[in-house]
Amino acid sequence: MGNQWGLGLHFVFVTIFLVATPKTCLGAQNTTVACFEHERQALLKFKQSVKDVSHMLSSWVGNDCCRWEGVKCNFLTGNVGSLHLRGGGWFHKQECLVSNEVSTSLGELRHLKYLDLSMNDFQESRIPKFIGSLKELTYLNLSYAKFSGIIPHHIGNLSNLITLDLSSNDYNENLLIIHDMAWISGLSSLEHLNLSWVNLRGAKNLDMVLYMIPLLKELWLLGCGLSNVNLGALQNVSTSLSNIKHLNLARNSFKGQLPHFFQNMSSLQFLDLSLSFDPSPTWNFASLLIMIPSLLELRLSYSNLKQTHLSYNLHNLTTLSNIQHLDLSYNELMGPIPTFPEKLTELYLSGNYLNGSITDSLSLRKLRLLQVLHLSFNELAGPISTLPNKLTELYLSVGPFSRRITNLNLVIQTY
Repeated sequence: MGNQWGLGLHFVFVTIFLVATPKTCLGAQNTTVACFEHERQALLKFKQSVKDVSHMLSSWVGNDCCRWEGVKCNFLTGNVGSLHLRGGGWFHKQECLVSNEVSTSLGELRHLKYLDLSMNDFQESRIPKFIGSLKELTYLNLSYAKFSGIIPHHIGNLSNLITLDLSSNDYNENLLIIHDMAWISGLSSLEHLNLSWVNLRGAKNLDMVLYMIPLLKELWLLGCGLSNVNLGALQNVSTSLSNIKHLNLARNSFKGQLPHFFQNMSSLQFLDLSLSFDPSPTWNFASLLIMIPSLLELRLSYSNLKQTHLSYNLHNLTTLSNIQHLDLSYNELMGPIPTFPEKLTELYLSGNYLNGSITDSLSLRKLRLLQVLHLSFNELAGPISTLPNKLTELYLSVGPFSRRITNLNLVIQTY
């Protein structure tokens, strides 16, 4: 009997709880937490510090900054968590924010996790040091915002950062500079790093970019003024670089043999050395594919490649290489179309001196998975009849080609 009475009280309590709880929960879901006043004032100070021709910040009025365009708040605390203020490019000033500095008021947004000021015009001012105090940041994008000078080492305090994009916007002057990369070791959570067009010519501790960021998956060092001298300290390093999947080294100045650290990149899938690599006569394309068997996409356009660099015959190359996308355009390749790994789905050979018949090319017949083929500006001849069955895109410059195509899905663009 006592147990029944206890069960009865329990049932009444549970009933009251179930009746009351929906009202409480629903009430919490429907209530929007207004932003804090000091954060609202900080945003207004930032607004006052910029010239906003495109009215990007026109919604920044009223008491609740969480409702302003480009501003997102934590729905539980009301703290500003994200600022999405990407402009339209500093060369289109009517579409971006213009200022001679980033207002220090943004330093009041201590709970900021996402900050995007890219494609605005900060008129060659310095990247502010206070950004290093926003320690909850996981995403920071200051690319193409016309910053200049030395990148502050304070950014190394952002240990929660997953994405960092500091790519510069001046292809000729390399306005942003790094003298010492030691601060990069503080970015222990970083997975995506873009330093394209940042001047790294005299940077110390450059090896830390590769070896001191354990989770790094994507690295852009396009146009950084790098050469064999910069990477000399890395030649004999045997540390595994197992996480890097995407590496862009285009528009630098590497000559001779490629650095040995490539053989430690066991997960590398994308490598761009376009306008960057001038190989020695003894260098061979096949050896690179063997060195990095995980490679899926390789770009070597404008690399002074000659037929001898591709002449090495390796019967097992198709089994040792997983390469699917290959760009060898605008080199000095002569003669018939070379033999390539059979797993290719995209092949770019425009701007060479290749000759002979496209149809008679034994290489093309073996590329059964090929979908995209660029052969423009060569000395190839027709007619075009039998081509890989999966081919859907073929680029040819104007020439003596027959239009008889056996593949109905094939699209030909001539120019």
